[in-house]
Amino acid sequence: MSLFQEHERMVDWGRKGSQAVVTLACLYIVLTGMQAAANVLVPVAYAFFLAVLSYPLVRWLRRHRVPASLALGITMLVNLSVMAGIITVGVRLLISFWRDLPHYLRGLERYLNDAAAWLEAQGVEGARAAVSGIFDWNTIVGYATQQDVMKSLGGLVGTTFGTLATVLASFIMTLIVMMFILMEAHGTQSRLQAVNLSGGPDFSGLMRSADDIQKYLGVKTLISALTGALAGFWCWFFDLHYPLLWALLAFLFNFVPAVGSTAASIPAIVEALVQHGPTHAVFVAIGYGGINFCLDNFVQPTMLGNRFGISPLVVILSVIFWGWMWGPLGMFLAVPLTMVLKVLLDNSGEFHWISVAMAKKKVRHGEVEVAGYDLHLNEGETIGSGASTEIPGPGRE
Repeated sequence: MSLFQEHERMVDWGRKGSQAVVTLACLYIVLTGMQAAANVLVPVAYAFFLAVLSYPLVRWLRRHRVPASLALGITMLVNLSVMAGIITVGVRLLISFWRDLPHYLRGLERYLNDAAAWLEAQGVEGARAAVSGIFDWNTIVGYATQQDVMKSLGGLVGTTFGTLATVLASFIMTLIVMMFILMEAHGTQSRLQAVNLSGGPDFSGLMRSADDIQKYLGVKTLISALTGALAGFWCWFFDLHYPLLWALLAFLFNFVPAVGSTAASIPAIVEALVQHGPTHAVFVAIGYGGINFCLDNFVQPTMLGNRFGISPLVVILSVIFWGWMWGPLGMFLAVPLTMVLKVLLDNSGEFHWISVAMAKKKVRHGEVEVAGYDLHLNEGETIGSGASTEIPGPGRE
């Protein structure tokens, strides 16, 4: 009898199948609860990651002998100023652009009709009818020219926050929760160690990953700001009317992996097409593509290194999943939330294999390597130890 047959005979598939069914049922209940509680969980999640991103400023101020309350106040003031500035500038630019939107829609309609006419001349029947069926421009133009612009913009926020009043309440909740998280941040590691010693769970892996998440958020913010600045300059160079709006859009949407940068480029390309013709639109598209390609494939990997080994497929799936779970706002937190989930799985004995499956793979010298894990193990050892975002080094088991 072979070794594989002996191993297969030792596995209790009935018991494992029952465990899988129970696990899936529990997962379904948890996900349903998270989706139903989006109005509460989304602001808390944003508050947590904003606090993680802001804590280095608090720590720097404390190291320079600034009192704790004053350091917290300065940090909150900086966060509030940045967010209020972005929101104010963004809303004003959107209101101005909203007034010009019918002009861009009519121009785009003209180009689409010309393209449909060309397709019909090439033998593609029904091209014009298809274009008219896909885009009901009269309805769109009527919607764009509504007087109550703020109500229209509030409706675009999505089902997660809903009305403008709910957005304001969620914003205030985010600031309050972030403030208390920053107040409790000092000494958190000692407190979690005391929790573990008193019989609670071990959060050491999550604490070790906090620096990684903090570094990712910091680098991603810097790359997004650089993306926005370059995109705004490129749009200004080609004489677009709203370079600052497209810069702000590129900055915000760059936080959404894979699809965010592409989505942010579409309005600028459409404006270039309507205002200056196809040649300008092509050059604007090339500029956006070059900026995103260089920053995402050269600058960002150099700054992050090999500590954030999440598979590209997992990144795409995480954007889809968190977008389904919490709407558009969930997409912006897709990678940080997936990183936290990966760390929790990495420190779970039963589901550790899922964390390994989520890791980034690459082939070097004909051998497969998994980011963050040492595949060259001795007999009896298992893959991984500690936080999954750590690089195994000499002396680590």
